[in-house]
Amino acid sequence: MPDEHPDRLQPPLDVIAALSTAPEFGDFLDVLDDGVLIFDAALTLRALNRRAREMTGLGEDAVGKPLDATLGSSSLDWALRGDTAKSPRRRDRILMAEAGRTVLAAERPWPVAGDARPGLVIVLRDLKLLDHTRRSLAGEREAKVFKFLSDRAGMPDFEAQRRVAPALDTALLHGERALRQGARVLLVGESGSGKTELARHLHRAVGMPGEPFVHVNCGAIPESLFESEMFGYERGAFTGALASGNRGLIEAADGGTLFLDEVGEIPLTLQAKLLKFLEDGLVQRVGARSARRADVRIVAATNRDLGQLIGEGLFRRDLYYRLAVFVLDIPPLRAQPGLKAHLVDHFLNAANRVRSPKLRLSPACRAALLTYPFPGNIRELHNVVQHLSVVAGDIAEPEHVPSAVSIVPDAAPAADASASTGSDVEAGAPSGSSLREQVRDYERLLIEAAILRHGSKRAAARALGVDIGTIVRKTRG
Repeated sequence: MPDEHPDRLQPPLDVIAALSTAPEFGDFLDVLDDGVLIFDAALTLRALNRRAREMTGLGEDAVGKPLDATLGSSSLDWALRGDTAKSPRRRDRILMAEAGRTVLAAERPWPVAGDARPGLVIVLRDLKLLDHTRRSLAGEREAKVFKFLSDRAGMPDFEAQRRVAPALDTALLHGERALRQGARVLLVGESGSGKTELARHLHRAVGMPGEPFVHVNCGAIPESLFESEMFGYERGAFTGALASGNRGLIEAADGGTLFLDEVGEIPLTLQAKLLKFLEDGLVQRVGARSARRADVRIVAATNRDLGQLIGEGLFRRDLYYRLAVFVLDIPPLRAQPGLKAHLVDHFLNAANRVRSPKLRLSPACRAALLTYPFPGNIRELHNVVQHLSVVAGDIAEPEHVPSAVSIVPDAAPAADASASTGSDVEAGAPSGSSLREQVRDYERLLIEAAILRHGSKRAAARALGVDIGTIVRKTRG
């Protein structure tokens, strides 16, 4: 059983200090399975290894930048922790990363020769990968785990995508222009069409390095916590409040971009307060007597018909007009054949970075992928390529493609998923799949049917008797 004490999950700091001036130092860091970022006594980034770049999205050009700018440019949610590290001291954090992963960040001061001030070493560990290693050593069986390396390599190459997808190029051009002019942008598109990555691209395209990007999944925040999470709270505002109070997500995005994902899921009773912030730019924490100003860019996204929600009295018309200064319609993947072909190769290359032998697609398999409409869009295509990487050897053939892909007709997904039955699930389950996998697939089918039937994830959660977090987690691609 591996030793899981936090102090023994990281390289010894005296070793790092001793090797920091050696020519081989970079090679030493790249051998490690953990991400490592090293800051000097002035809290300037002096080194980061390959794993740190994969886990944070930072490039080698981050070296030489100050601590705040480095963490602010990272894809990890440092900005959401309230007290972003300002000075070297011992602390451990659990951070959220892309694709729902969690990362243990161990911050430790280390002695810098010739300086009375300590430097700072941050060691990052992918907890999902750690649990996978623990289970493997204990002989336990579990579902496949894809490393951060594959996830990071699978991130979109928008420069290449713009060359093969004219509609996407036009959308990005207009979105960048709108944000530069101070307009709010609403991304509208089917689930899995890449709205989150588009929002990140727009943020990077118009912002300065170090500016925060705060991703808020509006459908995942319980209604009872929505106000305190978004706007923060003062000390003693309610039972269980932190003694120091807490800034909200809007304040965390100050000076950067606030991405309101699944904006159609915001409860009607709380839309008025968000509207007020959009009108005057002031944030009033729960329990506070005065408001604070927050200067943020706003990008919102939805896969729902907000016009229909307005007609049903579930979404405020005035809030819609505040958010939809410029609306970007994201075409589905089936309408962009050039993009589909690019993404097949892009995700295949990403999978091949963590497998041996390298996977190739037979002409018939590639043809099957290029003709399938992918109602789940980019997210579904990514999942299918990862499936092929697991089940195929050197060459993926049509029989390796998930049965659900091969039997879906060349059309958008059916409007009434509630008509599906248990026999449908059994027919679509891959041969040899475990009971746990089949139960998981059936559970997801029931949840998706409930979302279609009731119109939103929040309403589906109420109908199924579970919390919204469960729905979001189990429908995540």
